[in-house]
Amino acid sequence: MMKKLITLTLFCLLAVLTGAAQEKSFKPFKGKKSEWRGCKRYDFKLQERDVIVVVPHTPLPGNPWVWRPAFFDAFPAIDEALLEAGFHITYYDTTNEWGRPEAIEAGEKFYDLMVNTHGLMPRVTLEGLSRGGFYSLRWGETHPETVACLLLDNPLCDVFELSRNDEWWGDFLQKWHIESATRESFKENATLNLHRLIDHRVPIIALSGGTDTIVSYERNAQIIVEAYERWGIPVKSIVRPHSGHHPHGLDNPAPIVSYLKRLIYPEEQEAERPVRIACVGNSITEGVGTTDASRYAYPAVLQRMLGDGYEVRNFGVSCSTVLRKGTDAGRPFAYIDTEAFRQALAYQPDVVVLKLGGNDSKPDNWAHREEFVRDYQELVDAFKFLPSLPKIYLCLPAKADTVDASKVWGINERIIRDEITPLVARIAHDNRLTTINLHNAYAGEENACYHDHIHPNNRGAELLAKAIYKVLRGFDN
Repeated sequence: MMKKLITLTLFCLLAVLTGAAQEKSFKPFKGKKSEWRGCKRYDFKLQERDVIVVVPHTPLPGNPWVWRPAFFDAFPAIDEALLEAGFHITYYDTTNEWGRPEAIEAGEKFYDLMVNTHGLMPRVTLEGLSRGGFYSLRWGETHPETVACLLLDNPLCDVFELSRNDEWWGDFLQKWHIESATRESFKENATLNLHRLIDHRVPIIALSGGTDTIVSYERNAQIIVEAYERWGIPVKSIVRPHSGHHPHGLDNPAPIVSYLKRLIYPEEQEAERPVRIACVGNSITEGVGTTDASRYAYPAVLQRMLGDGYEVRNFGVSCSTVLRKGTDAGRPFAYIDTEAFRQALAYQPDVVVLKLGGNDSKPDNWAHREEFVRDYQELVDAFKFLPSLPKIYLCLPAKADTVDASKVWGINERIIRDEITPLVARIAHDNRLTTINLHNAYAGEENACYHDHIHPNNRGAELLAKAIYKVLRGFDN
C-alpha cells in the first residue's frame, strides 16, 4: 500500500511543479455543502469516519493543507488564520482510536484521496490537539515523507499517560486489541520512535500549557524538544505560562502562519543564511568596560567562538531596564522603548540571548519591583511570537564586585542576587526557557575580570561569552 502511496505522491509532486494545467484534472470536493468561517465546507464519510474539508477563498500555490485527526473546530484561531492565508483545512475523525494501526491505514486512504484525487499538496501539516497529537506523531513516524510539519498543541506523546485514567487506559487497550502493555512491550509508543522523525528532519511546532496536568510538558512535548535539539533538528516550542490543558491555540496565530509558509515555500537565500543570534541587554552587552566593544564585547567574542554559520548582533543599551518605569538619573530607560529593541525585533533572530536586570536593582527602579515579572514577560513575549519563532535564553544578571551601591551607580548586588535572579529563574521556568548563569561567570577570577566593579574588562567579557557559548553550542537550527 505505502509503495503505491509513495509513487502516487511523487506523481502528485510533479503535477504541482508542472503548473495549473495539470491540476485541472483533479476532482472537486463533494458531499454536504455548508460554510465554515465564510468559506465552502464539505462533509462526507470515508470508511465510516467523518471527513470535513474547508476550501479557502484563494488557495495558495500547490494547495497546502492542514489535517486535524481530532477535535475539528475546537480552539480554531490557528485554523482560521491558515484558512485566511490560503490553506485548506481538513478533518478526518480518528479522535478515539489512540493511533491504532487501523486508524493509520484509514489515514492512508484519506491522504491518498486528498492528494491524488483532489490535488492537495503532497506534504501536509498535521495539527494534533491533545490525543490528536499522538495520532499525528504516529502518522509522522510511519509516513515521514508525507509531512510538511507537525503542529502539536498540548499533545499526548507518551501513551502511558493514559494509564493514570482507568477509562482511557481501558479504551486504549481495547482499541489496540491487547490485554496489557508495558513500556518494554509496547514498541509503538510515539516517544520511542522519534528517530523516524529526526532522520527525516520533520519540522515540529510544539505548543504547551505550562500548568497542564493532563499531558504535562515535561512528560510529553519536552521529550520531543530535547530529542530534536540533541541532533540540531528544527523544533519550535512555545510554552504558554500559567495555561493548563485548555485553552489550546494562540491569541495571535500569525507567527504560526508565517513559519508554516516559510517551511512550505522556502526561499533560497533563507536556506543559506546564517543562524541569527540577537544579544539583548544593557551596558555590559553593549561592551562598556572593554577596550574596543566592536572586538571585545561579549557578543563580538561569541561571534568568533561560533564562527561561520552564525551571525551575532549586539543590541545592548547602556542603563536600560526590564521595568517599563525604569530610569537613570531621572531619564526613562525601559529597554522595550528603545530603538535597539525595535531593531532586534526587525532582525527576526533565530536565537535571543536576553541579559537584563542589573539596572533594575537601583533604588528608584526597584521601587516598582511588583511590576518586574509582568514587564519581563512582556519582553519575552515580544520575541517569543516573532515570525521566526526564536529560541530564547534568559541570562541571570552578572555579579557586581561590591556591596557598596554608590560605587556602581546605585546597582545593588544583594538585590540582584537575592531578588532579581530568583525572579528571572521563575520566569524561565514558567516559559520553560533555558537560563544562562552569568552571575558566577567570573568565579575564581574576579580580581582579573572587572573594569569598574560592574562592567567586565576584556577578560571578563570573554568569560561571559564562554558561559553563553557553552549553552548555545548545541543549537544550530
